Amino acid sequence: MRLALTPLFILWFLLLPALGATRELNCPYLPGVSVTSDDEESIVIICLATQKALHFLGAYNLTSRSKIRFDIVEEKIVSRGADAYGSYDSRSDRIQLMSFAAIQKDPEHPLIFGEAFDRVHYAAVVAHEVAHAVVQHNLTFKPLSPAPQEYLAYATQLAVIPTVRRAAIIKAIDIEAWASGDLISDIYLGINPDKFAVKSYRHLTGLSNPTIFVEMLLGAKWFYVYVP
Repeated sequence: MRLALTPLFILWFLLLPALGATRELNCPYLPGVSVTSDDEESIVIICLATQKALHFLGAYNLTSRSKIRFDIVEEKIVSRGADAYGSYDSRSDRIQLMSFAAIQKDPEHPLIFGEAFDRVHYAAVVAHEVAHAVVQHNLTFKPLSPAPQEYLAYATQLAVIPTVRRAAIIKAIDIEAWASGDLISDIYLGINPDKFAVKSYRHLTGLSNPTIFVEMLLGAKWFYVYVP
């Protein structure tokens, strides 16, 4: 499944081949977002996915406070000691992301949420890393645990997946939202990231006043977040 292109984006995309070698390009309707790459397909997906992620996060009063920059690479990325397709570095405030073509060449035939990795999931990975950048821009306390940020990153990742596809993923993973008294922790994240993702998405989108909980996440000071 391909992402829909706006007329403005189609025109910009048609001009890409004339741009030549690798360079930093600003997304056409997102001047605060740039991509350094010569991989046209990845650039298109990244710009559209970033727009969707920023729209989702904006509903929770989470906005980017500095430029979001993507560096596209052709090899696997090491993040927290493990291979990854993308990673946000808070020190440089940049996102490193494998190109879609490079991921497709992976001989291990990657799966994500139990599905084959395709353009839809590539866009979702982009959204995940955008969420990390935006959350970092809005933190009120340097966290001891990655759990609060991963809660928002995974919720955003699922949010940009088309509705029918997302509903099928949630049904297949079959786990309820975080409930009152639960502890959102990196331990649970490490045990089953897919369930962590679904629990977080269902919890966030099911809250009657989510901004209060998001503010609590941004100021979390412990190794876990207690769900009130």
